[in-house]
Amino acid sequence: MKGIGYQGLLLAALLQPGLSVSAEEYKARAVIKALDRAVLSGELAARITSLPKRPGESFRQGELLVGLDCALYEAQTSKVEAENQAAKVKLDNARQLNELRSIGSLDVALAQSEYAQTRAELRIARLNTQRCQITAPYDGKVVTVLANRHENIRQQQELIEIVADQRLEAEVVVPATWLNRLEPGLPLTLQMDETGARVEATIAAISPAIDPVSQTLLLRAGLAPSAGLIPGMSATAYFTMNSTQ
Repeated sequence: MKGIGYQGLLLAALLQPGLSVSAEEYKARAVIKALDRAVLSGELAARITSLPKRPGESFRQGELLVGLDCALYEAQTSKVEAENQAAKVKLDNARQLNELRSIGSLDVALAQSEYAQTRAELRIARLNTQRCQITAPYDGKVVTVLANRHENIRQQQELIEIVADQRLEAEVVVPATWLNRLEPGLPLTLQMDETGARVEATIAAISPAIDPVSQTLLLRAGLAPSAGLIPGMSATAYFTMNSTQ
């Protein structure tokens, strides 16, 4: 489910019969959008072992969304841990021998470099094992699942689309001639096309640029959390403004 987008709003605003700047009526078209919406991709090439959430289901921040087979990366981590431990022993031994003047400072420097390299490789290996679990970055709901369990995925493959359905705003397109009447904090009412419900909102921000073709302006309106609204819903926005402003 995708939002209408700015260009779609522009077209809807131009075609809306009730779009008016008369003293009796100020209304324009709007669409509800989520502040947080994302398509999560896999950072590793691996097999999917877990997909606990289905479209429409809720999740909490930090909850598992996609689990990947991590056996290979865990084995690589164990291997690098052993190499890092061996490099640490070698460095300690080189320092002791240097104190006894049995080896030179160059040998110590080489041992230090080898230890630093294995330590960096260990950080990379541990990071890869962490990437075997894709967790939710915020509270929300699943929009679409784009893969299936037991599938082998490639790096950067899109896996799941999510949305924070309680953090919403409205995008409203109005005539540019309204500009001197608008300001952040101005109240407006949204009448939802899908349900007929009326929702109160306030202007949160006004676009700093006017569309030169349609001579329209984009507004962002803040909304209180409401279980009756979901991203993608459309509405008519009603403004109360003094026509003499």
